Amino acid sequence: MLKQASHNFRGSFSEIAARVKFVRIRYWWAILLSAALHRLPFALLPGEAFLDLKRVCMVLSYLLLFWALSANLNFRSMRVMAAGTLLNFIAIVANGCLMPVSPEARELAQMTALEPSRFGMVLPEGSGIYLPIDQTNLWFFTDIIPAHYLGGVFSAGDILIVFGFVLFVIEIAFSKKWLSYHEQSLYSRSSGSSRRINAEDAVNNPMSQ
Repeated sequence: MLKQASHNFRGSFSEIAARVKFVRIRYWWAILLSAALHRLPFALLPGEAFLDLKRVCMVLSYLLLFWALSANLNFRSMRVMAAGTLLNFIAIVANGCLMPVSPEARELAQMTALEPSRFGMVLPEGSGIYLPIDQTNLWFFTDIIPAHYLGGVFSAGDILIVFGFVLFVIEIAFSKKWLSYHEQSLYSRSSGSSRRINAEDAVNNPMSQ
């Protein structure tokens, strides 16, 4: 019985591996470039230095990410990530091209307390600005969700992006709807071959079942 379960597992794993071979992320390089533009200027130039450059990089990072995700809408998970990216983009554009972070949310997340004199300034640990809700435009799209166990504060857009990424992994593993008609035909042939090999293996080794 254990051997049969092993055969079934190998068959399922083979099918997942066959699907992974057909994954094609269009403009994947734009996603990587977006991440670099989002983080590197703030890591290399801490504080208020080159603030205008940081604003430009932040806007470009979201535009690149949204463009790349929009080119991959055959994945339903990418649609969720694109929606989250759009929400974050709206939030930063409405607030001087940087993401406001709520002091109240930071406190609930048990992060380091900062003085009110830092309102409107770039946070030392990230790419956001320290801004209370009453001074924030479209505050419900900004970083107001505390997550103590994750060590930070997040926006609704961030939650959608993370949720979309989890869906992407599940989609790759268990769904074929993102495959084109031609790719589905090739995948069916590939997975059919894998099933035949497993069946032949089971026939040739009847004692293992």
